[in-house]
Amino acid sequence: MATKEIERKIAVIFATDVVGYSKSVEVNEEQTIKNFRACKKILEDLFKEHDGRIFNTAGDSVLAEFSSAVSAVICATEFQKLMKERNESETTDLKMEFRIGINMGDVVVEGDNLYGDGVNIAARLEALAQPNGVCLSRSVHEFINKKMDFLFNDLGEQTVKDNKFHAFDVVIDDSHKRTVKTKSKSKTPLVAVIALALIFGLFGIYYFANIIEEKPSIETASVTSSKSSILVAPIKASGLPADQEAFGTGITESMISILSQYKAIRVLSSNTSFHVAKTEMLDAEIRDQYGVDFLIRGSIQVMGNNARLNLEITDLKLEEVSVSKKRDFNLNDIFKVQDDLSNEILSELQINMGVGSRQGKRWASNWKSIEDFTKFLNWRNELRTFTKESHLNSQRMLDELKDLYPEESDLMYVAEAWQTWQRIVMQISTDKEKDLERLNFVTNKAIELNPESADAYAARALIGLTLLNTGCEAALTNVIKSEESGSTADTLQIGGRVYARCGDLNKAIRSTRNALKLVPNDTGWFITGALVNNLYLTGQIEEIYKLIGKNIEAKDMDQNVLAIYAFLEHKKGNKELAEEYLSRAKNNGFSRVRLERLILNKELR
Repeated sequence: MATKEIERKIAVIFATDVVGYSKSVEVNEEQTIKNFRACKKILEDLFKEHDGRIFNTAGDSVLAEFSSAVSAVICATEFQKLMKERNESETTDLKMEFRIGINMGDVVVEGDNLYGDGVNIAARLEALAQPNGVCLSRSVHEFINKKMDFLFNDLGEQTVKDNKFHAFDVVIDDSHKRTVKTKSKSKTPLVAVIALALIFGLFGIYYFANIIEEKPSIETASVTSSKSSILVAPIKASGLPADQEAFGTGITESMISILSQYKAIRVLSSNTSFHVAKTEMLDAEIRDQYGVDFLIRGSIQVMGNNARLNLEITDLKLEEVSVSKKRDFNLNDIFKVQDDLSNEILSELQINMGVGSRQGKRWASNWKSIEDFTKFLNWRNELRTFTKESHLNSQRMLDELKDLYPEESDLMYVAEAWQTWQRIVMQISTDKEKDLERLNFVTNKAIELNPESADAYAARALIGLTLLNTGCEAALTNVIKSEESGSTADTLQIGGRVYARCGDLNKAIRSTRNALKLVPNDTGWFITGALVNNLYLTGQIEEIYKLIGKNIEAKDMDQNVLAIYAFLEHKKGNKELAEEYLSRAKNNGFSRVRLERLILNKELR
């Protein structure tokens, strides 16, 4: 009889129990159980509200599964706050304190139950948590630290019952600030430490390593971002009867909704749009007060049953109209026309003002609708975020696109290649050998289907070099073929990484600079960060300052750029500014491990 295949998945596990429960039962069993049931009811209600599912209980212990790390942490902190209020109430006859641990990891699915390391680590985190506290694993912290306003206390690497893991306390209030003994995390060989010391200087490397481990993250106020900000001004209507004057408002709301589907731009709400119109703000005021890059204006003119819809995009930085659209139509077709023109505006923002016309038009030709193209671009943005949560989101999007486009294509094989590559690099692959075999197949199959695909050659170059042991000679050959097939911003950026890994930093810099020239908006500072790394490694410090300029204040500035700025300021003796930059780098995901990878030029991204 065949053995049933073990089902696995990635899950967010929430583990909790009562502090001193056994002792309380010994003193007054009936009152303890009664109060525990009341507290558990509060917890169950919060689980329903935040999409949590209890999969196991034992005595005072509760294990639950969440699909979102953010939801799990919000649920945990809300529960602890409610328990604190309950314990402080004069009507509470027995105070109860809970500890909560939250982990994201691989679990084994057995019916409705879950097992495995993912569950075990959550239980160990719960044991490590303080009374009334919440303790998180590194994987959960990476998901939420940019998305939530909580403060976190980095506890470093902990060992509980033979399990080693990196832990963080959620600082719900000042009582949750503590120092816990940690064991050294660094496994850097002596030769690596020497290499670091030669680059940074002995004092500098240890100073920065200690700051990364000890300094808390802080939020900084910033209006700059790599995402373009869009404001859709209320569409003006003329010639409409009184009962149809709301058409303009409807078109405005519809356009905001359609543009908001693209996650690489920031579309301001309709409330802001109507406020700007009501107060008659000037373009310069809109730009300066709301940080708007592009303003979309429009009007609809009606005469009888005939209508004209005009739309234009104004670049507020250049103070000029960059795109104009006009459509004459029968008023009965208003909804189709407003959607069509909104999609044309979205396409302009995605291609000519976003990823660049060369690769944007090439990619767009593969999709049957603007909605599918938008999903592809959103997949790309999620993948480039490079967190476990964004990886899972991008995998879901790619699976949806595969269902819509089951036929073979070079673009879909390239997308699958990058998805699989990231899964291996992030060490969340459940079958590395199978994934490596698949990588070898899809990178070659994409070129077989389209021997002129620059994207496919670029993918085979970097993926082959980093995971398939093809070596620099083969990787550089693929980079050259990619360039001969028509370079795009993405392929040039990937080529730059290959040149850097193969020791030619000058070509890496030239290739990455050319990539920046082709992309109107470097979302996430993805290309900029790679260029700064290479400029730093070649000692071109003034070029870094010239490239970044005032954009260093951007809230989403690349973490490596911020870390390099921190070190440069430290060398100048500006300790306070250095610590500010390093804290911002931590907010954006920087760590001691990334410091070592950056300086040793071993970063795979």
